[in-house]
Amino acid sequence: MMRLSLIFLLCFFPLAFSASDKKPQEKIFEGEISDSQCGFNVHSLTRSHDEMLKSGYMGHSPADCTRNCIRGRGGQFVFVSSDKKTAYKIEQQDLVEQFAGQNVRIQGTEQKGEIHISTIKPR
Repeated sequence: MMRLSLIFLLCFFPLAFSASDKKPQEKIFEGEISDSQCGFNVHSLTRSHDEMLKSGYMGHSPADCTRNCIRGRGGQFVFVSSDKKTAYKIEQQDLVEQFAGQNVRIQGTEQKGEIHISTIKPR
């Protein structure tokens, strides 16, 4: 019995460490820098600024809407995929401020719904 336990430990113990050591792979994300209210469908039904821009209340462009939600509504910058199916939190908020409401291409990693940006460029 002791021998079986030892064999089990020798075979499977290294696998436990290798699975937890894996770092997320960098990949390319294309989409828009938005705000958490529109991106997570708090003020929107389509992960877009359409509803808010129709009223004119939050501005006249996606950039206006994004900045107004960040400054005046306590939102955070988020990334919305180009197909509008997924929104991600962004780790480095200060890095994306200049891209508010713009379509961008991000190289980075995603982990638990949050993107860590290596590079970001307008599309």
